[in-house]
Amino acid sequence: MGDTWDGNAGETYESDEDFIRSVDLVESQHINFESLFKTENLEAVADKILESALGETDFMKKDVVDRFLDFIYFKVQTGSIDIPHMAYPTKRMIDRELEQRVITLLNEHLYPEIVLRLMKLFSRNIHNPDTNLYIANLITSEDIIRSIYETFKLFKKDIFISNPDKRSLNVKRIQQFAARSENKLSSPLDQAAIYKYILEFLAIKFNVSHIYTEDDLLLSAPVD
Repeated sequence: MGDTWDGNAGETYESDEDFIRSVDLVESQHINFESLFKTENLEAVADKILESALGETDFMKKDVVDRFLDFIYFKVQTGSIDIPHMAYPTKRMIDRELEQRVITLLNEHLYPEIVLRLMKLFSRNIHNPDTNLYIANLITSEDIIRSIYETFKLFKKDIFISNPDKRSLNVKRIQQFAARSENKLSSPLDQAAIYKYILEFLAIKFNVSHIYTEDDLLLSAPVD
C-alpha cells in the first residue's frame, strides 16, 4: 500500500505543474482532490488523472477516474438542495468555486475518456437512481448529453430482445458486470427508465431539441 497523500505536507513548488507532477495518484490511499483542483492549470490536472488511471494495475480496485467521480458525488451529496423542478430534485456543492472547477474538468478536460465512466456510474446505481441527478447537474457538454441519449436508445432497443441473456448483455457491458451476473441487475427496461429521467432533467436545464425531443424519450415510441 502506498503512502497517504493529503496535499499538505509543507513542500513548496515553483509552479502548479511541479506540484501536479509530484502527486502520486496511483499509490495514494487517500487523494485530496480539493487541493489538487485549486491549482490553476486544470488541463494538467486532467492529464495527471488520466495518466494515473492508465497506470493502475489492480483491476479489483477503483482507478483514479472512478475515485474522482466518487469524490464529486460525495461533495454534491453533502451539499445544498437544488430543485429546478419539483419532479427532479438534486443538490449542489457548497463550495461553488470548487464546483465550477469540477464542471470544467468533467465537461472539457476529461472528455471523451469520462463518458464511459459516467455511463457506468449511472447504470450501476440501480438502488437509488434518483441521485444520478447529483452528477447530471454538473454536465454541460452537448457531447456528453448526446452520449447519454445514445445509451438510452441502445437500452430502449434491447427491451424487445426475447432472449434474457442477450437482452441484458449491453447493460452489463456498460455496468462492467460479468456476463454471468444476474440478469435482473441489468434490465434494459430499468436502465432506459433511469436514463430517461436524466435526459428529462437535462432538457429542463438546456435546449436539447437538436439532440432529442420529449417524444424521443417515450418508451413506447420506435427506436430509429
